[in-house]
Amino acid sequence: MKSHRLAWLSLFAMSCAWSNPPAAESTCAPTPVAQQALLAHVLEGVEPALAADGVQLELLPIGEMPAMTRPQVRLVTQGLRSRVAVELQGKACGRERASTVTVWFKVRALRDVWVYGRNARPGRALAEAEPRREQVDVAALQLRLSDLPENLDGLWLTAAANAGMPILNRHLQAEPLVKRDAMVDVIVYGPGLMLRTQGKVMRAGVLGETVPVLVEGAESSLLAVVSGKGEVHVQR
Repeated sequence: MKSHRLAWLSLFAMSCAWSNPPAAESTCAPTPVAQQALLAHVLEGVEPALAADGVQLELLPIGEMPAMTRPQVRLVTQGLRSRVAVELQGKACGRERASTVTVWFKVRALRDVWVYGRNARPGRALAEAEPRREQVDVAALQLRLSDLPENLDGLWLTAAANAGMPILNRHLQAEPLVKRDAMVDVIVYGPGLMLRTQGKVMRAGVLGETVPVLVEGAESSLLAVVSGKGEVHVQR
């Protein structure tokens, strides 16, 4: 009798299962497909604000995004950074009213830039550092595009260069008009006096820069102003 009752209960359970099949997965649940669609929508919304010439943007949410379909997107963080906050406004799954959610995203901003191919000392031609093009994440390195040079012709280093590091405008200068240990024309001006002689420059310098010069026959150097290519002036 007991075995008959167990068999009946089993049949009852099976009939309930057939009459009440499992509920289908919610179409607005945070599934991988829905999350990818939302991520693409967010990227489309913030890209105009972060867009820069030659930069390839990638967004990765920090944590799980809300279950929204196509919310309004507003970039909260200003400027291109490694992490940005984005405000999403819309109806979440199972809610009647629209809500606003702030989600943080990790940003990758890939761009081809000039990097140093080898170490080099300051006061040397940039060409000695063997520059090469390489793709870097400018957001992770906190670089502004205005920091990055495009044309390297005739530039010199004002700071030490380390292989693999991006080349920055603030570490460069125009080719010096006078170069270290080079012989230059030294013109000395005074009241009713102009004397031209030769001297050796102790440090490279650009137009208008003051450099030490050792005049022929002198025991110590004097300061002179770079006035042209291979020429310095001394005011007496």
